[in-house]
Amino acid sequence: MSKALPRLGAGLGYRTALHHDIVANADRIDFLEVISDQYLHAPPEKLLRLLELSDTFPLVPHGVGLSVGTAAPLDDDYLDRLAQFVEATKGYWFSDHLSFTKVPEVDVEQLTPVWFTEESLDAVCRNVRQLKTRIPDPPFLLENVTYYFPVPGNDLSEGAFLTRVLEETDTGLLIDVNNVWINSVNLGFDPYEFLDSIPLERAVQMHIAGGVEMAGMIVDTHSSPVNEHVWQLAAHVVQRAPVKAILLEWDSDWPEFAELLDHLDRARDLLPDRVEAGS
Repeated sequence: MSKALPRLGAGLGYRTALHHDIVANADRIDFLEVISDQYLHAPPEKLLRLLELSDTFPLVPHGVGLSVGTAAPLDDDYLDRLAQFVEATKGYWFSDHLSFTKVPEVDVEQLTPVWFTEESLDAVCRNVRQLKTRIPDPPFLLENVTYYFPVPGNDLSEGAFLTRVLEETDTGLLIDVNNVWINSVNLGFDPYEFLDSIPLERAVQMHIAGGVEMAGMIVDTHSSPVNEHVWQLAAHVVQRAPVKAILLEWDSDWPEFAELLDHLDRARDLLPDRVEAGS
């Protein structure tokens, strides 16, 4: 899968509050990841403003509302709008999370972990196949998520579940190493053993981010510098996987923009055959 995809380098999650800084520093940002759901019902002028950025940056659509873990089939209207958005951005790939965000007629408004059971596996695989039938191109990636307590009643480990979903649907991986580290701290497992248990050869993109400690656990807030343990995990993955792009997620409590650019420089240096910014 990844061999035919371009190497994008180090990118930033597009947030409207950062628009002017992003444009002013285009030579140091290789690509932008955009939240698909913010544009599926957007007025034309909002979409046009985003698409104008594609003259300067490759755009990578990333969703939060697909809900592949929902037991019911995916919503056809959502898929139609997503297909139109993915086509408009001309993204080399698009992605969403291995989670559920809704049950029939109810939106739970968060990335809720799925049960690691055979029944859940069947539902996820069915939904991913439905998505890929509706949007066969470009490639689709699934991202691992955080969860803050052991999900009861599982038949499989997270690693085994993720592996089977990716392999049984021939899907790519968006590996979020911050999520891996947070889960390992909160739930008490070895993050390197987890990474070695999943098909890293399917990894196309990586997320890095920072979290904060709350009530005795690490919370995935995307609001602080990337932890050194996360940088180490990122290096571990890049040495073992054909990662084409590393994305910094920083959603609030922004520092001086220069700090975000420093993070991108460090991320870019992790990639083999380093991609120069703006190339």
